[in-house]
Amino acid sequence: MIIGLTGKSCAGKDLFASFLPCGRFSVIDVDKLGHEALENNRKALAEAFGDGIFRADGSVDRKILGPVVFSDPEKLSVLNSITHPWMREKALADARIAEEKGLRAVINAALLEEMDFVPSCDIIVLVTAPYEKRLERALSRDGMTADAFRARSDAQKEIGLSLFSSGKRIVTIFNNSGMEDLRKQAEYFSEALA
Repeated sequence: MIIGLTGKSCAGKDLFASFLPCGRFSVIDVDKLGHEALENNRKALAEAFGDGIFRADGSVDRKILGPVVFSDPEKLSVLNSITHPWMREKALADARIAEEKGLRAVINAALLEEMDFVPSCDIIVLVTAPYEKRLERALSRDGMTADAFRARSDAQKEIGLSLFSSGKRIVTIFNNSGMEDLRKQAEYFSEALA
């Protein structure tokens, strides 16, 4: 079984994933795969963005690449066209390995829809939280400014919209009552799949 896990920034999807029992679930963090995708696609990145995005050791300097792509939608689209296919293929391969081991694979991805994971998922878990709660978490936990969080949240406004027309079973998790409530929802979800 492949479970798609998504939600807007600071909604709590990573925390929800951490509450799923390790012996039954294998969580595949697509954001972390993004870092691997950069290193595994250096040639294409050099062709697209030049050698100035690399450190002296040849690794991608995300502090240089980030401002380049996030200030220009076309350049971000180029980056995504290079990294997303690699990330998708790796995540689905990892999910198949998890299934072969008898585990339920959880593809944890904010861009679950955009990266076309939905058709491969048996169930989708959408973690939601009110904007004010998410802003509070961004300010206190991540040290973001309100403007930076607003910009990130606005860029994610499409998350979840196509899920309800996908024909997939959707489980909505409301993360507005604190960590213990979220833990209980993860436990209930886990038990319901047993």
